[in-house]
Amino acid sequence: MKLSIIPNLTRARAGEVASRLFSALTALGGEAFLPASQRSAFPDAPDGAFLPEAELYRVADAVLPVGGDGSVIRAAKRAYAYDKPVLGVNAGNLAYLCSLEESSFSLLPRLLGGDYTLQPRMLLDVTVYEGDEPVRRHFALNDVAVARGRGVGLVDLSVSANGKPIADYVADGVIFATPTGSTAYSMSAGGPIVEPTLEAMLLTPVCPHSLAFRPYIFAPDTVFEVRGNARGRNPEVLYSCDGEESLPLTDAGRIVIKRAERKLGLISLTSDHFIDVLNKKAL
Repeated sequence: MKLSIIPNLTRARAGEVASRLFSALTALGGEAFLPASQRSAFPDAPDGAFLPEAELYRVADAVLPVGGDGSVIRAAKRAYAYDKPVLGVNAGNLAYLCSLEESSFSLLPRLLGGDYTLQPRMLLDVTVYEGDEPVRRHFALNDVAVARGRGVGLVDLSVSANGKPIADYVADGVIFATPTGSTAYSMSAGGPIVEPTLEAMLLTPVCPHSLAFRPYIFAPDTVFEVRGNARGRNPEVLYSCDGEESLPLTDAGRIVIKRAERKLGLISLTSDHFIDVLNKKAL
């Protein structure tokens, strides 16, 4: 089995955990690989273990990001492009998306023996338009946030679902989340917690200027459209996918958000239910 380890070396212990993981996998007969760009961080690994980033994802039977939830999300979206399953390895704190802890490396024989479950997780397919012209496309595992930029004024966002207007939100912003992302930014903004293998679309307003605005749960085939209204008190509207780089939405811009065609497979080596994980890590 070919296993690509993707450490986030900005995490204090990620290098140490990744080194132990590499040794454990190779001792079990697995073929483990590391990023060529991190060669100096793993001096004891053989030269043949290092591959360029694109090759790491192409050859892998499974991708093992080492770090926290952000590390898993970044690697998972690359793995999704190659249709590869992902096993998150915790080198941080809560790491809700990391199902393997350093203390449970004794479970690794299950991975190499194929004795694991593959949890399907939906993603969001996000297209940004300028007028009728698509200019950017993204995928999000957790959420898409459309929010105010600099300053303290609220934004005014028109949101529709399948062509039907939902509301003009005067708020700090709105969040569109997957069930996987229901325990992230959406939960902090008062959104519901949804079992992560379900298929649904969540819409959660952030600090809305109306008591009438509440979170919604929509069917998975819903197609959302978001536009910024010029009458908003804060003229700068930004959007971000999975908390990554915030990008501007111009006056002529609109964002279309829908379910991605394929699902991501997250590997679990235990029989823990999501409530067990939630109780351990998030509550």
